[in-house]
Amino acid sequence: MNRQLVRHLFYGLFFILLDLLFFQHLKIFGASVDPLFFFLLWMVQKYDRVQLIIFTAVLALIQDAFFDFWGIMMFSKTLTIFIVYNFIHRKSDAQLLLWQIFLLILGSALIHNIILFILSSFFSAYAVGLSPLTIVFGNSIYTAFIGVLIYIFRVR
Repeated sequence: MNRQLVRHLFYGLFFILLDLLFFQHLKIFGASVDPLFFFLLWMVQKYDRVQLIIFTAVLALIQDAFFDFWGIMMFSKTLTIFIVYNFIHRKSDAQLLLWQIFLLILGSALIHNIILFILSSFFSAYAVGLSPLTIVFGNSIYTAFIGVLIYIFRVR
């Protein structure tokens, strides 16, 4: 393992802990943020497809262990990264505007949350009183908004 991969693995663990300790308590109308997801979207420009899929699977399995989903997040995040990798990788060469970054994260988060909702409906992981629209669209919009805010204030 090279040094950059280990550093990015620790950043991913930081985003998982940030989600566990901070963002789980900042729900708006039942919608929550998935900070690991937009971190993985930022890693598209750093790694090739196979490395990023393995990287995604490892971090998402750790996230599954913390949130007691056991494989649902891993499968949905890995499949989403597999689907959107080429599109994001082509767009990462150009400097994107904030609204383009918002739409990119929003579209990817919609794909992720739809896959996650379909998978979780089989296993009753979301056996709560929330509407599917809140889960899919609320989580996606909230994730995209926080992703853009973190993109603005990131350290270059």
